Amino acid sequence: MSKKVLLINNVTPRPVISELLEKAGYGVDVASGTEAGLQHLDSQDYDVIIALEHPAGESWRLCHSIRDITSIPLIIICPNANTEASVRTINAGADYFIRKPFGPLELLARVTSLLQRAPINQPINAC
Repeated sequence: MSKKVLLINNVTPRPVISELLEKAGYGVDVASGTEAGLQHLDSQDYDVIIALEHPAGESWRLCHSIRDITSIPLIIICPNANTEASVRTINAGADYFIRKPFGPLELLARVTSLLQRAPINQPINAC
């Protein structure tokens, strides 16, 4: 059974990242926007979440919203982000913050790394 990735796309057009992950054997669901992504988390089980953010986006807010729901490993990808944005996002709960540009092998290595050390994911409020 392949691992499932939720790709929250806050940018356009459809990212090539989903194709990269699918070719690597992952099942990928793409949610267009933060609200759709959070709705996916309520109804599906995922092994990793990847969020693509706008350069001016406040990805730390997204991290807080996700961490209120789940502890699933989380990667944020953002172009042109400064160090302050990166630190704030990691402090808000991101496992990785990746600045564009990056290579496809780097992303796959980070996903693999998170999956190797991730416990079985459960909702935050689970008993």
